[in-house]
Amino acid sequence: MPKAQSGVCAQANLHGLHLFFNVLDGHDETVKSKLAQLVELQSEYDDRFSEAMVSSFVAIGAQYWPHFYPQAMPNELTSFPSVSTSEHSIGVQPFDLFVQIRSDREDVNHLFGQRVLQLLAPDVELVEDITCFRFLDGRDFNGFVYAPDTPHGRQKMLTALVDDNDPDFAKGSYVHVQRFTHNLSAWQALPVEDQEIVMGRTRLDSELLMPLNANSHAVCTELKDEKGQPLLLHQGMPFGTMNKQGLLSVTCSATGNAFAQMLRSQLGDHAHYDGWLDFTQADMGAAFFAPSVEFLRSLKDQSV
Repeated sequence: MPKAQSGVCAQANLHGLHLFFNVLDGHDETVKSKLAQLVELQSEYDDRFSEAMVSSFVAIGAQYWPHFYPQAMPNELTSFPSVSTSEHSIGVQPFDLFVQIRSDREDVNHLFGQRVLQLLAPDVELVEDITCFRFLDGRDFNGFVYAPDTPHGRQKMLTALVDDNDPDFAKGSYVHVQRFTHNLSAWQALPVEDQEIVMGRTRLDSELLMPLNANSHAVCTELKDEKGQPLLLHQGMPFGTMNKQGLLSVTCSATGNAFAQMLRSQLGDHAHYDGWLDFTQADMGAAFFAPSVEFLRSLKDQSV
């Protein structure tokens, strides 16, 4: 039975390392054969640093997938949605591969990341590496709890993992990544009461603010299916320096269109959109698919 990669439904960690690669021309088959070794690296670091709660996954870019595995493609895998309005735009930057490493030790993430680079370096270009960390009690730099509606327990798997209706890619996940940079000077100039209206939740305890504001971040992003369950599992984390603060948003879903549905809701139109977008800008957006452990292991045999 297929098994999901450990990082897709992992518990929250203190530190995250996110690596974005493009594959060099003519190196597709070599890279394919190496991805199974990333699963073995995960097992190695599980054993070596069990107290650090290491998790990871590798995901293949939507636009790269036909070059990577032309035999078959996840049913709902498409490029990052192209949605914009006159007021807001979302940056798009496709990548071939995305590796996420998380644990409670930054040094372990660094060691793991170095091993990934050593394995892939002859065949790929490292385009971006973004180090993230848990901020306070799971908050974004705006002071509010990040993704308070994200599912927990068994619901994580139901939300994030493809079911048996797509048997070739069961226990895989549709992954979307965005890098947001916040305008905290403008945000912090708002009184807390106004910030709460924008976010749609109370700052202290993250309770929904009633009556609901149609332009609030909560209303525009906390979307549910017909059973009342969240459409997306959020695995993002804040990143920052003294000069720049933001959030790397990472969402995982069992369906390929859930993220696009949220993005359209956020951008809306000139009269109705997510008010938080007035204080943050996404300069990077990419779509991926994180296949199951068994799928990755099978690539090694296919490349022989």
